[in-house]
Amino acid sequence: MKCIDQLATELNRPRLTPKFKKAERTLLSVFMRTLELIPEVRAEFLSLCGYGAGKSCSYTSYMEVTYPSNKYPDGRPDGLISCQYGKRNWAAFIEAKAEKSPIRLDQMQEYAELASMLDVDALISLSNEFARAPSEPPYNIPNGKRRKREIYHFAWAELRTMLELQRVNDALPPVEAAILDDCLDYFWSSGSGVSAYDQMPPEWPDFVQSAGVGVGFQTQTPGITEIVKGWHQERRDIRSKLIHETHKTVELRHETGVRATPDDILKHDRKRLAEDYELAATFYLKDAKLPVSVLAGLKDRKITVSLDISPPDGKGAKASVTWFAKCATEFDCSKTSVVFDWPGHGNKVWMMLEDLKKDPEPAFQGQKKSPKRIRLTRQVHDVRRFKSRKNFVVDVEAAVLSVVRDAVSAGWT
Repeated sequence: MKCIDQLATELNRPRLTPKFKKAERTLLSVFMRTLELIPEVRAEFLSLCGYGAGKSCSYTSYMEVTYPSNKYPDGRPDGLISCQYGKRNWAAFIEAKAEKSPIRLDQMQEYAELASMLDVDALISLSNEFARAPSEPPYNIPNGKRRKREIYHFAWAELRTMLELQRVNDALPPVEAAILDDCLDYFWSSGSGVSAYDQMPPEWPDFVQSAGVGVGFQTQTPGITEIVKGWHQERRDIRSKLIHETHKTVELRHETGVRATPDDILKHDRKRLAEDYELAATFYLKDAKLPVSVLAGLKDRKITVSLDISPPDGKGAKASVTWFAKCATEFDCSKTSVVFDWPGHGNKVWMMLEDLKKDPEPAFQGQKKSPKRIRLTRQVHDVRRFKSRKNFVVDVEAAVLSVVRDAVSAGWT
């Protein structure tokens, strides 16, 4: 391949770069080494970049590649990956940033020119900036500057989620699983340079204020798209944390259905925010079949997290309630309630968890059969913190994680 044959330096294969080097170099070296050593991870990443033969292809990668300056632009991409499957070749340049460093547009334009001269098919950028989809980078290269190259962008936190999903892949051989564990340990370490989504967009306080005083807003109000996109990033980040916390497969579900496109979801959520002043998310712990629902109400400034539990088979009304109360012995009771949904239309009993622990009998009084469903709900209501861009994110994540930790301690996962 031309992009390999024309290299000016010795072949610089990925290796673990010492931590005293720039954060992005160390982080990229860990990630690229993982791609080389674990075909399943490589296949998943390359499929997101439009290449479908990542597991079975002949794969080679290099870091800090340079080309003769008298023939090509002076740019030095951080990485190069090369794939060959049969007679088909595919290659991509990688540019990586870490911590608060953004991807530079001028660099990406320079790499696009270099890629067109060296028959490189795609450009991949990695940073802590989020994109709605890999094909929609947080920078805009005009079509004339792209030179027909495909461009993909990934936030490091998104890649961490991808790696976490592979951690629950039982098909990984033990050695590869151990390598992945080490990689993730680094990705989650405080010095890695990976930043999670930590604050809502700047428009957030104004939208909360408008919803609270009844002024309202419309689906076309400036800033509403940014609010919804920010919420989507927060949902993905929570999912990553849940996978890391539970080591289980966690799906992100949406009421528009599995076939909905990102545009469909964005349109639906923008309408819900404008009409109902709500942001919602559902996380599904697949193995345990446990849905965890999150609702952020801008009008009343409340965060509500709910967990739906199916009672064990073969238990009657009293046994089901006492079983739940026993499971919830160590649960946090603050602003936590339980709803028992008994057979029959509208036959529900609501109790605060603290009261249920003291006296469970009112929950099953007059009932014989097991409840259809038990819903545990925890609320966070702090008007001042809800309006804060950072504290809102902190409180949403803390509420979701606390409910899931309770589910883990109860053995429901």
